[in-house]
Amino acid sequence: MAGELLIPRAYANGNESLGAFVRRRFGAEALERIAQPLVGGIYASDPDQLSLTATMPRFKEMERLRRSVILAMWAEQRRRARSREAGSGARWSLFVTLADGMQELIEALAKRLPANSIRLNAAVTGLRRDENSVWRVTVADNETISGDGVILAAPAFHAGAILAPVAGDAANELKQINYASTATVNLAFRRADFPRQPDSFGFVVPAVERRKIMACTFSSLKYPGRAPEDCILLRAFVGGALQPELFDVEDTKMEMNVRAELASLLGVTARPLFSRIRRYPRSMPQYHVGHQARVERIESALKKLSTLGLAGSAYHGVGISDCVRTGEQAAEKIFDFFKSNS
Repeated sequence: MAGELLIPRAYANGNESLGAFVRRRFGAEALERIAQPLVGGIYASDPDQLSLTATMPRFKEMERLRRSVILAMWAEQRRRARSREAGSGARWSLFVTLADGMQELIEALAKRLPANSIRLNAAVTGLRRDENSVWRVTVADNETISGDGVILAAPAFHAGAILAPVAGDAANELKQINYASTATVNLAFRRADFPRQPDSFGFVVPAVERRKIMACTFSSLKYPGRAPEDCILLRAFVGGALQPELFDVEDTKMEMNVRAELASLLGVTARPLFSRIRRYPRSMPQYHVGHQARVERIESALKKLSTLGLAGSAYHGVGISDCVRTGEQAAEKIFDFFKSNS
């Protein structure tokens, strides 16, 4: 890997995959043992399919500006060290979440909105725009809700189906965004069941090892209040783009697969105190090579619809903050339209 310091920059086009970039600059082993498992933990994807510019644009910029990624990271580390020396204040953990789980976010938003202004658990089955530019949203039981603006925060394939009668070109592009399916297997053990006490937040698993989990998080070590002091709660991730067949196995087999891997990797052979399996079909958008160009085509096709916006993980980032940002941008687009036409 140290040879990366000597490799000249390459003026690759925007279609380079993340896998090709890492292999070119750091070698195949770094891709297999470092980049692939880390990327698998974020995108549940194959790095040779992922777009570099859509997923890790900073690496491409480091190469462009500094020639070497390692040199660029050293420079950034020195800059941050100087910044820490110059300032003071609280240092926040890299890992944060809501105390009662992500559902807390939805419930809090619902409570803050005016009464009767939100409809939970109402599937949208249709969308059209009438001759007065008013949106008509059809929900379950053929009920129609009218609105001046619409933001679609559904997965891309659902958004494409909803938009098909309104914006066919954008809908076709949305349907081309691939998704991977993942499952989580949550297991609780007594601390005494671990031959060696975990001292990290978890681990990722290289696909080259052909194991039956992608990663494992020690949930109760990562976040407070997740388990009693004498117990450990962990969560294993299964499936993804590289092992889709493992997502489809039945629950008992999936749990046994995970327990076998934990016995091999951690030495934990005890029966768990309890287990919970959750499946998330087509939940992880895949930013394949060409993703940015596709998103640009979608946004261009929707420019004429000034009161319609898209939000969610399928476009400009899969993290919660990325999704919030797309929602804010979609709302600003609609507000700006009404402000300029008021």
